[in-house]
Amino acid sequence: MKSLTCKQGFLHRFVDFSESHPDNVAIRNLDADETVTYRALRIRAEECNGLLDGLGISPGVKVALVLPNGVDFIAYYLAIIGRGAIPVILNHKLTAFELSNVLRIAQPVLIVTTDTLCEQHLETLQPFRSLILSTGDEPSAPLPKNAVIASGLPRQALPLSLPEDDAIVSVQFTYRGVGKPLAVTHRYLDLTQSSDGLHEQFHPQGIGSVHLVTLPLYAIFGLSVMMVFPLSIGATLLMTNTLLNRDLAQVLSEHQVTFACLVPDVIRYFNARLVKRKGALLPLHPRLMIYSGGSHLPADEAEKLGKLLGCAPVLQGYGLTESMPVIVQSSVGAVHRGAMGQPISGVELRVVDAHGRDVAAGAIGELWIRGPMVTPGYEDEPQLNAYSFRDGWFHTGDLVWRDDEGHVFFYCQRLRISKIKAQMVDLAEIESIALQHPDAVRAKAYIVPDQKEVNVLHLSVEGNGGLSQNDVSTLLARYLSGFKLPKFIEIVPLKEEIHAR
Repeated sequence: MKSLTCKQGFLHRFVDFSESHPDNVAIRNLDADETVTYRALRIRAEECNGLLDGLGISPGVKVALVLPNGVDFIAYYLAIIGRGAIPVILNHKLTAFELSNVLRIAQPVLIVTTDTLCEQHLETLQPFRSLILSTGDEPSAPLPKNAVIASGLPRQALPLSLPEDDAIVSVQFTYRGVGKPLAVTHRYLDLTQSSDGLHEQFHPQGIGSVHLVTLPLYAIFGLSVMMVFPLSIGATLLMTNTLLNRDLAQVLSEHQVTFACLVPDVIRYFNARLVKRKGALLPLHPRLMIYSGGSHLPADEAEKLGKLLGCAPVLQGYGLTESMPVIVQSSVGAVHRGAMGQPISGVELRVVDAHGRDVAAGAIGELWIRGPMVTPGYEDEPQLNAYSFRDGWFHTGDLVWRDDEGHVFFYCQRLRISKIKAQMVDLAEIESIALQHPDAVRAKAYIVPDQKEVNVLHLSVEGNGGLSQNDVSTLLARYLSGFKLPKFIEIVPLKEEIHAR
């Protein structure tokens, strides 16, 4: 793939489409029955830019987005990079403990969030300046002292300043099995090039194509594939946060969706529902592509959804917060059953043994990757960077194998991290919270796949006397998001106490 210039970056392309095809639909929000054209989205982003300007946001400073998927998320994201500021993109479902950890690392000068989320995290947000977007309900509690309500500020649209260099356009957080969140940055042209590399593997998309947005935009997979990609080719984003309450076949058929990404748990859910669906298959777009990401999807589940919908089997991709999507099954080439695919343009990969030597086809080894899509390292983590990033290669920690044609197949994760419901889980973090209980002495979190190859989180805690499963589960729920909570908790009496008896 050729090197890009700034004039080919995704914001430049979006602005071009807002001028050449202003009335084309950029976003159709099913939940709010809202349609936003490319021109209207640009105006909305320019209004957000005006609000940020009024609050004194200058180029190079960090602005945190703590918002659900929706038009506001997209408009403010475009506005932040259109000011030359740096978006810090956070999961809006984090607990107060998790949110305070990432904010302490990121130190944004402003947080953009909703009044509902502000009330939920009132104490956590107090030290920070906040811009509050209304959800329509009156606040039931006082806002933080440094908060301002967007609806009360004067409206002034300011044009977006298009990046003139390879600026940072996202800061996101991940885990590496060290018990704390790690900040990862991505740049303007690299994010664009990743989207272009993916598109080379897809049936051509563009004006008239419809992309079903179901992945969270706070994750790099959602941001790059579900927002940056469609807005840079003039496609329509079909958005909903309530897909699980809808008929998937009806949504795909009614809106003639051409591209959709679903995580494995959602695919399993709809497979179970579609088996019970009565009536004839609904007419789908003839080149509908459904992809899976976020974690490994067994081949039989991929094929099952295709049969139930009457379309091609689900294809897979692979990426990391550290790398953006870098491996994908091609919709225009040969598909190898169960594979994650092959590297996109601009990405190099190796599969190596414990000594860093390349292994033969069919042998299992650790996946190493490099290319412009790979972050240069974690912010302020020199020791971890020296271990994870060497000679330009990122050591993913994922064990894989390749067939004779270079298709990559997932085997397992080597680090003490895992994916639960397509979300990253750091086993060391869970153990550290369990050990906050005064009667807990040792803790061990581990993963056991169930009969459907779904990762199930287990926790064993060794402790004194009256330590109970309820004690541990209550403690974990106070600090951690629901997907990090173990399904099974085992309490083991201290060995010293057993011997004493």
